Amino acid sequence: MARVLSIFRFSWPYIQSYRWRLYGAILSGVIFGASNAGVLWLTKTVLKRLDPTEAPTVLEAVSMAEPQPSGNSAWRRLLPKLAATVESVKDSVGLVAEGIVDRWFPQMGTPVTRLQLLGALLGLPLLVSIRSGGEYLSAYWMSWVGERMVNDLRVEVLDKLSQLSLNYFHQAKVGDMITRINGDTLMLQNCISHGVKHSVTDPITIIAVSLYLVFTDWQLTLSVVVLLPMCLLPVMFFGRKARRASKDKIQTNVTQSSLIVEMLSAIRVVKAFALEEREVGRFRRLSRQLFGYTMREVRVHEIVGPIIETVSMVAVGALIVFVVQTDRDVPELITFFLGLIMFYMPVKKLAKLHVLFEQTSVGVGRLQGVLAEMPEVRDSPKAVAVENFSEGIRFAGVSFAYGEKMVLRDVNLYIPRGQRLGIAGESGSGKSTLINLLFRFFDPTSGTVQIDGRDLREVKVRDCRQLLALVSQDVVVFDQSVYENIGCGHLDATREEIVEAARQAHATEFIEGLEDGFNTRLGERGVILSGGQRQRIALARAFVRNAPILVLDEGTAALDAKSEAEVQSAIDELAANRTVICIAHRLSTLKSMDRIVVLEKGRIVEEGPYQALLSQGGIFANMAKRQGIQSAGML
Repeated sequence: MARVLSIFRFSWPYIQSYRWRLYGAILSGVIFGASNAGVLWLTKTVLKRLDPTEAPTVLEAVSMAEPQPSGNSAWRRLLPKLAATVESVKDSVGLVAEGIVDRWFPQMGTPVTRLQLLGALLGLPLLVSIRSGGEYLSAYWMSWVGERMVNDLRVEVLDKLSQLSLNYFHQAKVGDMITRINGDTLMLQNCISHGVKHSVTDPITIIAVSLYLVFTDWQLTLSVVVLLPMCLLPVMFFGRKARRASKDKIQTNVTQSSLIVEMLSAIRVVKAFALEEREVGRFRRLSRQLFGYTMREVRVHEIVGPIIETVSMVAVGALIVFVVQTDRDVPELITFFLGLIMFYMPVKKLAKLHVLFEQTSVGVGRLQGVLAEMPEVRDSPKAVAVENFSEGIRFAGVSFAYGEKMVLRDVNLYIPRGQRLGIAGESGSGKSTLINLLFRFFDPTSGTVQIDGRDLREVKVRDCRQLLALVSQDVVVFDQSVYENIGCGHLDATREEIVEAARQAHATEFIEGLEDGFNTRLGERGVILSGGQRQRIALARAFVRNAPILVLDEGTAALDAKSEAEVQSAIDELAANRTVICIAHRLSTLKSMDRIVVLEKGRIVEEGPYQALLSQGGIFANMAKRQGIQSAGML
């Protein structure tokens, strides 16, 4: 019960917007459940009136074959006041119903009137249509609420993930995030759509049928429901097993999804090293594990039904023995058989529902976990808006560590507005970390990063990033049109501004050669473009952004000589009248920089113009020498 309540507490904020449909679904479910007792009553009444061996009164039809005198005597001796009350209610109901039934339903041995003919033709169909209509509306509205709720939840989960800091993505698996967005929410949607419906209709059905049977004959009712507690123990036992199986299945599914993403994103490497068989083998092993966990879920889910059906058949046997011993008539036997079916069928559904809730609680716990995550980098309550960049960028005593690994150590660096700064150093020296801190993907462990003398932690994150444009070696091209890809740099840009940005990036020629020009869809990761073309799309994106600070992170490292020359020309044009920060392994690309800083083990160890650093014979000069670059004085 605690897990059921936790599921509904978690779901309610998303359901609340659609609560009127939820209320409609619940009301329809109540109508459906209550109408089951009406179907039983009308069936018994019609059967009694058609029995040729006797001519029952309506009172007898309503009271549904009262117990034998000995039973009544025992009943009255035990609970005299309650028995008298029940008998009085039954008599009152019988008197009220007598005229209605005689008027609308025919009876064996009496002439059939027009109203009785109409009642015979439409009575049961009308009642069953009310019952079926309630079931349909309850199912439809609950499915509607479940779909809308889960769509909203998926958007919120993705929105939450998009707000989390990069540190979260360094630790989480892509397959795990996909499973939370799709798999866990789908499980919850199934639970809401079917679980809530059956949580209403089935208990109401059980209560309505039970009350009807008790009202009719408490002894006969007791004989068929006494075995109900036997259904509860296996339900609880298998519910716990289902929860464990579901947890193992989700974990294996996460690993398998991550493997798919990893293999397909690295398919060139997989093929180059002939790793297809190894990767498929890994996937096959996980699939076998997933099959095993899935079948465990199926076993514990499906075994509940046979157990309850067996118990219900024992109840049928008890009913037969009781009816024979007490000499009950055939209409009564038929009615109680129907009542027994109507009683144990919702019990069976509720038992399976318990297993479903146990499975869903695992996914809900995972969703609660991701929604409870807080970004490490976020706006402070006192953060201010910043629109312009006028003075410079300063790293003041900045240190930073990934976990326990120190990456930057006491970095002091000032970049005045309009300067072109190159950053050099061996891999792992901290170059990209400086850029990550400037974009405020992370906050420094100690020290401050400032723009125009203001700590970035005092500036709104969005405003800070609006001042920056990034051109990286890892170009991201979305599965959208050329127009939309370039427009990502500035969402409010006009079409004319986007076309002009493409011209400045020297991209117009190849764009116009595409099938639909600027409207051409580029495919996942821009598969229809070459590396140089993708890089120029990224440059056009930076042009249209028109940010005062340009960050180049190995912007030409992956290009051939011809593409590099074309892209470098566009970069030079983009860098005009801007503050430029350029990271490069290929040191020749830093010739045009006003100043270069060299990092080693997270510290600035050299600083100066390009030629001056070459002449010093230090770390920069040694790196340049390995690339075949020498100072002018050494030639």
